[in-house]
Amino acid sequence: MADRNSMRTVRNLVGALTVTCGVSLFVYWGVLPREGDGNEMAAVAYDQELGQARRAAPFPVVAPVGLPDDWRANSVTYRGTGDHGTTWHLGFVTPDDEYVAVEQGSKKPDAFIRRVTQEARPTGESRQVAGEEWAHYRGKAYDALVNKGDGVTTVVTGTGSMEQMERMASALKEK
Repeated sequence: MADRNSMRTVRNLVGALTVTCGVSLFVYWGVLPREGDGNEMAAVAYDQELGQARRAAPFPVVAPVGLPDDWRANSVTYRGTGDHGTTWHLGFVTPDDEYVAVEQGSKKPDAFIRRVTQEARPTGESRQVAGEEWAHYRGKAYDALVNKGDGVTTVVTGTGSMEQMERMASALKEK
């Protein structure tokens, strides 16, 4: 009788393991989302922060208008005070997974540019984008377009191509 009970216990254990493995495989293959490589960064909504920054900043805060939906905002920061005065940051991931950010700062333009571009340096070249002159900067990590205005420095920077940065710069609007 003891042998029959031990066989029943082993059979129950094998049955329970089979059901558990089957459910686990169903969840793994059938229920979980499987798009991409798992490294996608969630898009962030930035309308609220943009509105607050525009009300509080001592300069016209810019943000892109009309970028395609496959440009995903992934970071946003507004600081009223700091080493570079008032700062605004809005980062995007491009359709080909490059990074392009808009940075604005109200003080210490040269130090601000070095910080947000990760030490990029001026090339001596400039580009006309949407009727504005932007200085071209090149760096080991990031390249950039820089526009030094009255009381604000605007930088478009990142790992994206120069065409992507120009597209971002041309999309920037104050309202």
